Amino acid sequence: MFADIDGNTMHYVSYGEGPPVVFIHGLGGSSSVWHGVMQAMQQHHHCVAMDLRGHGRSQGRGRFTIEGWAKDIQKLLRHLELPAVTVVGHSMGSLVAQQLAHTVPDAVDQLVLLGGISYFQPPTADAYRERATLVENEGLDQLVGPWLEGAVSPQSHATHAGMVGLLRELFLRNEPQNYAKSCRALADAPRIRRDELGQPTLILTGAHDRSTPLAMAEELKSSIPVSRVKVLPHVGHWASLEDPGAIAAAILEFLT
Repeated sequence: MFADIDGNTMHYVSYGEGPPVVFIHGLGGSSSVWHGVMQAMQQHHHCVAMDLRGHGRSQGRGRFTIEGWAKDIQKLLRHLELPAVTVVGHSMGSLVAQQLAHTVPDAVDQLVLLGGISYFQPPTADAYRERATLVENEGLDQLVGPWLEGAVSPQSHATHAGMVGLLRELFLRNEPQNYAKSCRALADAPRIRRDELGQPTLILTGAHDRSTPLAMAEELKSSIPVSRVKVLPHVGHWASLEDPGAIAAAILEFLT
């Protein structure tokens, strides 16, 4: 399905019945990374996921920012005439989720942050800016090998080679200019007043997540008033692909 949002044709998927849950993917991803989780939850919830501007099948006109993506999600909620929703955000999408919850708190009932980001120190932000320049100059092929090595756990590399191959293809399907713009948006992410977030929040982190490790999850927990951390064994950063059943079960338990 498609919706026109500020002159961009935005792709989204929507199915299931029950209280609405909106899923936001991370850098270089698409709504498809949530397919397994949404399939497991659709009997209990109305599940919605959108390709962020410049990702997947959504157009990428204009500048990319965390704030702008949050506004796109807000407008999709209005387009679908949804009541207050649970928002599930992965990695970069966790920042979009936090921004949405802070700016339009009445639209967000609960938060789930998977591989959640608190704040990148300057060296990490600079690394994303350098990645943007590398992709602009040399394309995504120069990056995919080292990126994929750290994207999932060693166990997933060993036992789910097909999934890893599809994740590689997902990454390479990104338009380099849009990926570079997204890297800069992540590097320039705003400082969100998490102490002002009133939504109950579940923070999920993979035991083998090298991008957003347990220390970052604990930092989020310390700054969000009503929150708790759950560690998922055997998975890394792209946990929604590695073990969608475990992600769905954790979310359903949280929402029950």
